[in-house]
Amino acid sequence: MTVAALPGTFVGPGRVLAYVKAGATAGAGSFDVSPIVKAFFIDHDRTYDEDPRFGLIALSEIAGRALSPAVNDPGTAIGIIGAFVRLFALWVAPPDDGKGTATPKCDRVRVPSLALEDMFDDAFTAIARDGAGALEVVVRLQKAFISLSAVGHDELNAAARRHSKLSLARAELALKLPYELERVSRACRRDG
Repeated sequence: MTVAALPGTFVGPGRVLAYVKAGATAGAGSFDVSPIVKAFFIDHDRTYDEDPRFGLIALSEIAGRALSPAVNDPGTAIGIIGAFVRLFALWVAPPDDGKGTATPKCDRVRVPSLALEDMFDDAFTAIARDGAGALEVVVRLQKAFISLSAVGHDELNAAARRHSKLSLARAELALKLPYELERVSRACRRDG
């Protein structure tokens, strides 16, 4: 079986959840799909336990609210950016459990990997947009992207560089003082 809908996927009528390849001995109408159907839970709300991207979105929304003019709390957004750096660094780190590669419990089930670029979008896009006019937030984002690009993971490096450029472009539109633009540019140049 190949899972086609990861946790958090928006599903509706006609959305395929999984593909099953029946064995040669199974006839077209004799395959019992009920155990597969029971393996999926469809609800109105996402959960943190099942859906790591939902956690990133929730933290990003907290940062966005903190950056709103009504709250004006860039420190919370900066703290969340730091949490994202730690989470992404851990996400791509090789397992160090001393046991080697674990044998999968369900060796005939294939599940696609979460796309790191999608996770970056979930985490950083709203903060970069909502914090584009806050120098301290933009500089912290650039430092975060530099840190993440230095982890030594090609996909993480590419995502960090892409988001660094997007954040810089947003800051160039939002920041008005030449001094602030120069500070952001200096923070970006540390990336080489």
